[in-house]
Amino acid sequence: MGVRTRLRVLDSTASNSGHNIPSTSGPTVTVRETFLRGGRGVHDVEAPQVHLSHGRALVQETVSGSSSQAAISQVGAVIDSAPPEAIVSPSKHAYKRQRTFERWQRLLPALIKPYMDLLSDTQSLRNMMPMEFASECCECCRYARLLTIDVVRFNKFERISLWASDCRPAAQQLISSGLFPCAPVHPTLAVDIRMLDFVTRLFLRVSPNFTAWCGALEDFLRSQGYKLVGQDPLRRRFGNALQWFDSLQDATNIHIKSILGNTREQICAEALRGPPGPPTRTLEDNPTGTEDTISSESAPVQNASVDMGNTDETEFGGHRKRPHDSDQTDHAHGEGDERPLNRPSEYLRARCPVCFGGKFDRENKRLTWSDVIVCLDANFTQRHRTSKRDPGRKHPDSFFLDEEEVEEVERRVDSLRDKPSAKKKAKTSESQEDDRMEPGMRVSKAVLDGCGSSFTAAQEFVSKVVASGYDVTGLMAILCRHNRPLFVVNMTTPGERQHYAIALVEKLFKHLPDFVEVGLLYDVGCQLERSCFKWDFLSEYLDRLTFAISVFHAFGHQWACQVIYHPRKCVGFGLSDGEGAERLWNSIQRLIAYTRVAGYHLRMYTLDSRLHFVNEESLLRMGAWIRRKIVLSNEKRSQNVKILESCGTDVAVLREQWSEQVFTQTQPLPSQSKNKGKHAVEECIRLRQALGVLKKKMKVLEDTITDKGAAMYEIAAAQVDLPKAVDDYNKATDQLRKKESLLGVDQKTQLRRLIDNAYIQKSANARALKSRLRQRLQARKFELDRLERCYRKKRNDERLDEHTNNSIKRRDPGIQQLAQKYNKLVGEMRDLIILKKAPKHAVAPDVIDTKILFNLDVDDAIWQDIGLSYDEGPSEAPPPPWLADENVRKGIQSMLEVDRCDEEDERLSVEIASLREWFKEEWEVLLETMKAAGTW
Repeated sequence: MGVRTRLRVLDSTASNSGHNIPSTSGPTVTVRETFLRGGRGVHDVEAPQVHLSHGRALVQETVSGSSSQAAISQVGAVIDSAPPEAIVSPSKHAYKRQRTFERWQRLLPALIKPYMDLLSDTQSLRNMMPMEFASECCECCRYARLLTIDVVRFNKFERISLWASDCRPAAQQLISSGLFPCAPVHPTLAVDIRMLDFVTRLFLRVSPNFTAWCGALEDFLRSQGYKLVGQDPLRRRFGNALQWFDSLQDATNIHIKSILGNTREQICAEALRGPPGPPTRTLEDNPTGTEDTISSESAPVQNASVDMGNTDETEFGGHRKRPHDSDQTDHAHGEGDERPLNRPSEYLRARCPVCFGGKFDRENKRLTWSDVIVCLDANFTQRHRTSKRDPGRKHPDSFFLDEEEVEEVERRVDSLRDKPSAKKKAKTSESQEDDRMEPGMRVSKAVLDGCGSSFTAAQEFVSKVVASGYDVTGLMAILCRHNRPLFVVNMTTPGERQHYAIALVEKLFKHLPDFVEVGLLYDVGCQLERSCFKWDFLSEYLDRLTFAISVFHAFGHQWACQVIYHPRKCVGFGLSDGEGAERLWNSIQRLIAYTRVAGYHLRMYTLDSRLHFVNEESLLRMGAWIRRKIVLSNEKRSQNVKILESCGTDVAVLREQWSEQVFTQTQPLPSQSKNKGKHAVEECIRLRQALGVLKKKMKVLEDTITDKGAAMYEIAAAQVDLPKAVDDYNKATDQLRKKESLLGVDQKTQLRRLIDNAYIQKSANARALKSRLRQRLQARKFELDRLERCYRKKRNDERLDEHTNNSIKRRDPGIQQLAQKYNKLVGEMRDLIILKKAPKHAVAPDVIDTKILFNLDVDDAIWQDIGLSYDEGPSEAPPPPWLADENVRKGIQSMLEVDRCDEEDERLSVEIASLREWFKEEWEVLLETMKAAGTW
């Protein structure tokens, strides 16, 4: 540990030519600087010592001549020669902090039992504990020391003296008396544990501010006549005491959980071995996620040190695996255990007992749809400034994913993506391609591209923040539908990269049985699903994963995307809104200023503590949350049932109309192209040539059948093939007729003369524009339907309406530009007709009136294809009921709302049962543990 400066002193008998290494057999003396762990009284049997400051010493070593060459090669560089590599030394302050950190890590496990005894003796700090200290020097210990310690209480400042020794460390004596030291070995300040507990609970509700608290405390004590010596007598020492008191509390909680976990395993093992026991012991099979950080109750001290990440090999500023990543998590998700999980891991059950605490049956699903609903979101306000990292104090039950784990996912994502071909395609070539459906997706490519360009979150390489000067640019979290965080990851890129979301989703599935289905709500869920199908991300989980978009962000997506991904239209999501992360970010926003400048690991520890506090508070309010959801579901159902009854349309008809609407509005749309007319003409020419081939084939088959000299097998084969040839000919004829009717030509027209015809090109582009414009107007109308429903609304609904209205207004100029472009094409087509450069009998389409563009009346020109279709004249088919009939449209919306309310009621009933089952199991485990400990 520390810096080793090695000097080699050559014997006078050695050859001394320059800096040559001596080759004689004479002795070599090496002076080595080292750090002493046991103080100045420790003797080195190898050589005398010269003691330096800060626990350092110079050790002289004599090496025999036969091994001098080997020794020289090991000790390093000769004096005045260049070293083989630079030796970086930590500063004096950094070294001191690291040494203090390691001492605390070794000491904390030994403090768990005294602290638990204190809680028991004082009835959870309700009563005062008498101070009992060693008043005499311990004779059995060699290094005893008399300490004078200042004691700070709520209403008193006093000074005490005690003897600290190896058998009775000062920290243990102080904790047994209700005090906590500011230093692990020789403290100069001790703080009342009740005060520390109060400040801890206070700082969970406000931004931590040691300066303000200590300043107020100093002023309060001085006002009572106490004299505090020094310019800053409390702040540093009080901060150290509070920091490590928090670590002691967390280590104690983990110790208690491990004992309960051992009892849970024993009960389940008994249930698996023997016949079914009494009802009091009916637990789930194989709860393999038991937190296993402490292996046995008989050795809490040694294992508790592992909980705190205490390893002597830890390097300064290094990273270690947290307990739930090394032991607890690996067992939780079956890594190293071939047996599959039968229920979610204990980690998830502790995070949300409502979602993961009930019974999970591989044979009988507890829900018709997704078993669990979670949401993803990122936040770029929780940044951290780049600085030298503080000692690695980590929370024993952390929410954060390891950096190495995230980096591994990032490398895998980058390797799966075909980077060179990502940006080679020019924008012009994209615009010349017709819209299409991508493999696995339910909406077209153009719709997905529109959603991707609307959200910065979907554009991975677009910066959301200035990354310069920050080693962490934000947080991304995955939460259950009860707004309880499950996992969190530090983002280090300026944009919202997909590998963070993939890492969180993979981590979640590793803690779940292989039969549990998950519904995922994400701001850009459509883009994440697109990437999963395109690049083969999450391939082993896709069959159990359903994507949707968060309610508040849904109205920024294209309408076709909302039809598929909106949680109010997507089967199985009930009334889940996916906005729990926004509530989480709001609950920790007070920490932004503090965590931005705090140490790297202190920031993570503070966030972990606040997230645990959020979950604890949420669990206390879970009953009220469920009741509020039941009331909301009943209100929505009653409102929409009345609308369903008033619309006068059967539910079966409404479902059929909804299916037709989804099918129609998610179809790919044609696009414009300067060669579209040419391609249409070439297609007609190809079909005419195919007709000629089919006609010749029919003639050959007919001649074979009528040929008297043909063999019987030839006649039989011709009779079999002729009906198919006739059918193919008729189909090709119909297809050619439709193609030619769209071009406005007949069979006598020479198509080759129309290949470069400008009118044909403009007509094809006008059809594509009008189809796209019609789709955009329909989507706008359906988005406005939410705003036009005027029954009583709550504050959240008003916010959504405001957001929807703003999103619609942002898209209105684009719709008007499409209409203007269409009218321009119509004008150019009319000019070509006047100049007689159009096909015979060509009719110009009607111009669209942009002033009444958004009215969408049934008789508007937007629905008529005059001049664009020549098959049977102008289309007289009325718009479908799901578009034109107001009652049908209202009925479809109410039907979907009632379906979501039914889903919500079913999920709430399962969640209520899960909460009861979880509480029953926890109570049984607690009773068994108390009986085994003899405290019941």
